[in-house]
Order: sequence, then structure tokens, then C-alpha cells
Amino acid sequence: MSKYKNLEDGISDEMNSLKNRRSRERSKRTNTGGWVVSIDRPEEIYGDPALYYTDEEIKKYARCGGMRRAQEKIAYRILELLGLEPGAKLLDLGCGIGYTALVYKSEGYDVIGIDILTKMLEKAREMGLTIVEGDMRNLSRLFQREEFDAVVSASALQWLKEGKDIGEVATGVNYVLKDKGKLVIQFYPKSEEEMMNTARVFKKGGFEGEIVVDNPENPKKRTIYLVMRKV
Repeated sequence: MSKYKNLEDGISDEMNSLKNRRSRERSKRTNTGGWVVSIDRPEEIYGDPALYYTDEEIKKYARCGGMRRAQEKIAYRILELLGLEPGAKLLDLGCGIGYTALVYKSEGYDVIGIDILTKMLEKAREMGLTIVEGDMRNLSRLFQREEFDAVVSASALQWLKEGKDIGEVATGVNYVLKDKGKLVIQFYPKSEEEMMNTARVFKKGGFEGEIVVDNPENPKKRTIYLVMRKV
């Protein structure tokens, strides 16, 4: 596990360490030493999740046991990083069909999921989850001020590539979080630069914290989390 406790110092520290690692990965390097994922993921190819997640793709997603296990593993890691007692009220951004929200609910948390895709949310409702259809960029229109103890998200934020869009998410999260509320977002940035820029946007939006990277030397297993607190 790697941590970026100081976002600015963390850039140079991690880049220096990256230069000394063996490169068995499928990522290419930039001339500054930061990693860039060499393959294009759906978010780079399609841009809009509604274009990628067709009815057939959602059915495949819902039937995929491997996908469910992967999302459940991320959800438990998010809870570990969050460090809140059961009973806390969570908002799950980009909850999809509800694999992560179901974990939070089963562990005793009061969770509400939000997603923009109607067909995804139909699956979530079938699992008995409390969900809201809406855009994570519009949280202040959908929820009350300081309504949640924490905001969490898994495998969703990477669909937003523009700083303006990410800034709107950060502003909305700040609005719905209670004082000193926590934020843990797992996402798949295209590059180390995108990862650091996303963290800076949240810092500018009223948060402090760190970036946690599990399996930093293995790009196939590398998992990135923003772990922050409202200030």
C-alpha cells in the first residue's frame, strides 16, 4: 500500500520510486516518470456511461459473479478506510446495481445509493436498497445540507474527466456531508496525473486527506482511493 499524505510532495516521492521499480506492467511511462494506463477503458472509449451500459451490458454485469466479488472487496476496503461505526449514514455515489450498497447495508450502515442509470437502479431496487436516481454532480439539489456522515463511491468517478465536473461533485459532497464528515472514493484514473489532479480538486473543494494506493507496483491490481475529511 502506498500513501500520498502530502499531495504535492507525494507526486515527486512516488515518481522517484516508480523510476526504480521493475516495469512488468502494461502501462507506459510519461517523461516525468508517472504511470499512464496503456489500454483504453470504457470511460475513455464511450465517454458517457449511458452509451456503454446498454440493457444487455447491465444484464451481463448483474450475472457476473466475478464483478460482484470485486465490488464487494472494494466495499469492505472502503469501510476499513472509512473507520465509522455501523449506524452511520452513508451516500454511495454511482452505486450501479447495488453491490457495494448491499455490503454497507449488511454491515449495519444506513445507506442511500445514487446513480444516473435507470436500468441499473431497477436492479438495486430488486435487492431492497434505498436509491435515488440522479447525477452525482447535482447532489445539493437531491439531498439536504449535512445529511450524511460519509460519502463513498466505487468504480464511478473515472467517468468524469473534466475538472469542472469533478469540482461540481466535490462541491456537492461538501454540501451533503456533516461537519468533519468523511469521504472515501475508489476510482480508476487513466494516469497518475489524473489521480493527483482529482485529489487537488477535492482539496480545493474543502477537503483534506490522502491518496491510498493498494498494490502500487502491480497495475492489474492497483486500486486507488481518495480518503478525505471535510474541513
